[in-house]
Amino acid sequence: MDKFRRRLEEFMRGRYGIDQFCQFLMITALVMLVLGSLFRMGVFHFLAIAALGYLYFRALSRNIYRRQAENQRYLAEKERLRFRIQSWKVQLGLRRTHKYFKCKSCGKKLRVPRGKGKIEVTCPHCGEKFTMKS
Repeated sequence: MDKFRRRLEEFMRGRYGIDQFCQFLMITALVMLVLGSLFRMGVFHFLAIAALGYLYFRALSRNIYRRQAENQRYLAEKERLRFRIQSWKVQLGLRRTHKYFKCKSCGKKLRVPRGKGKIEVTCPHCGEKFTMKS
């Protein structure tokens, strides 16, 4: 057993290994395998095999810089999605007291209190003034 472990460590030396993106691919492959088994659809099995193949390719790759760049892109997208979900939760909690809309000029999201009738709103980002019904 010790000999096998040394040979494995020697094989993995200089290779990228497992990171957060590989963990995501592994979980995705497992979910696809379960869905493929439940619904008896071959496309899920194909996607699971493709995700596992890419997972092994990344883990055994010697191009460490490219794999790190892929992982950084994955982490940035994950953070962006987490921020978007968090802002949706905040909007959902405040939907009774505030109304959300986009600025017609710059497209930024603005919040005004509900029940104030027609009010003049000034966008804090671009300075555009317009009248809205709250």
